Amino acid sequence: MIIEKDAQDITWKLFDLGRSVSLINLEWLDHALNLLFLKYICDLSFTQSTTIPKRLDKLTGKIQWDNFVKASNLGKALDKAVETVIEADQEFKEILHKTEFSKIPERILNEMISLLSNPQIKNNGFGLLSNYAAIVESIIDAKASNQKSTGEYFTPKWITQLMARLVNPQEGMTIHDPVCGTGGLFIECAKLLLQKDQDFSQLHFFGQEIDNQASKICQINLLLHGLDNFKVQTGNTLRNPKFINSDNLDQFDAVVANPPLNISNWGYEEFHREDKFNRFRYGIPPRKNGDFAFLQHIIATMRPDSGKAIILVSPGVLFRSGVEQDIRAGIIESDIVEAAIVLPSNLLYNTHMPLAILILNRNKSKARENKVLIVDASNEYKKLNRRVNCFDAKNIDDIVEIFNDFEKLDENKLGLAKFASLQDIENIRKNDYQLNANRYITAPRTRINVKEKRIELNSLENQRLQLEDKMDRILEELEMII
Repeated sequence: MIIEKDAQDITWKLFDLGRSVSLINLEWLDHALNLLFLKYICDLSFTQSTTIPKRLDKLTGKIQWDNFVKASNLGKALDKAVETVIEADQEFKEILHKTEFSKIPERILNEMISLLSNPQIKNNGFGLLSNYAAIVESIIDAKASNQKSTGEYFTPKWITQLMARLVNPQEGMTIHDPVCGTGGLFIECAKLLLQKDQDFSQLHFFGQEIDNQASKICQINLLLHGLDNFKVQTGNTLRNPKFINSDNLDQFDAVVANPPLNISNWGYEEFHREDKFNRFRYGIPPRKNGDFAFLQHIIATMRPDSGKAIILVSPGVLFRSGVEQDIRAGIIESDIVEAAIVLPSNLLYNTHMPLAILILNRNKSKARENKVLIVDASNEYKKLNRRVNCFDAKNIDDIVEIFNDFEKLDENKLGLAKFASLQDIENIRKNDYQLNANRYITAPRTRINVKEKRIELNSLENQRLQLEDKMDRILEELEMII
């Protein structure tokens, strides 16, 4: 079995090879994953597993990996294999469209083939926890953490794991992500069912993604995780939603989303006059910020009797005034806001801003009717590196426990109850419908040892004086040289 370190090793070697190839943005990732997908299809010919995606049935046996190993013109052979896959099943035309291995130098392709010819790759099945799944996750994570410009299409695993836990997926549930990126939220939901010994193949995933390459990568990602029950469409969710029935939006059991934050070009010019889907019933968002446009689209896609939504938002959604306050007020008064969770900063690869999670629920428990749970999780994080914060398992457990069991928590239990407050809508109304934690939660005071702090301050002052002295000497030496 390939362990995480092995998957990372394959990943970094692939990216080292990619540095010498003139493919930009998501193109290299697209080609690397498509090559892994071809390997996946080839290896299916040698398995008796019944858990492989049914949509791959037509592809089994159509291509042979050994033909690539022996090929004299590898780029041409791989392009021919892509054509063979598309001929066998036209569904893959959109996914594999514009994949041109012949654009990559033969030497690079041979090294890529050699890396993926590792016999251990196929030794752990073809499902959700297979070696193919481990490698594709490692490749996508590496791309996200090293490409700030494409970070908007990737939600880090620590966030998708938290959001999936808050969704609490069940067998047979329909789950929609209107900005699905590379599909990480879907995969974490499936993994949760697997952990509960439930049938994750009975989850139904529906995703939309505005970027064509990210949409293709999403579908390859889901297939390499052995997932079959999904439909991913490409297009602008606000301007051209794909999951519709006549002029009505499809509605789902759960909606999970990490929409673009503070986006300005969201479509105000079109929608301030009319929206044929009647999504903006709480008000038209401001011209320069589409946060509440996505939020109201999501509300419109929740099932009317039992729909739930977990949405990653900018913190301004919780407290901004003006027309956004009016929209927020309407949503709160409709009693579908179950919780607002304030998160730390630096959790995403492409922004340093703090974040929040809004949890919406059309079927709140009696204990939470006409109430909103406010949670301050701004200190629940670990440092991943100098630039990025993350959640570890305990951080996620703490946040989920507060949300699920706040009413049962003993005030002293792990100190968790001190970081949350269940507020009546009446009190929220008095506070201008603000949901930011510092309005309702007083941070616990930490006793400060003044003597220790004074010693620490003196030490820092001595260090400053030493550095200034060193700088003066360097400047004097430079003056002598000049």
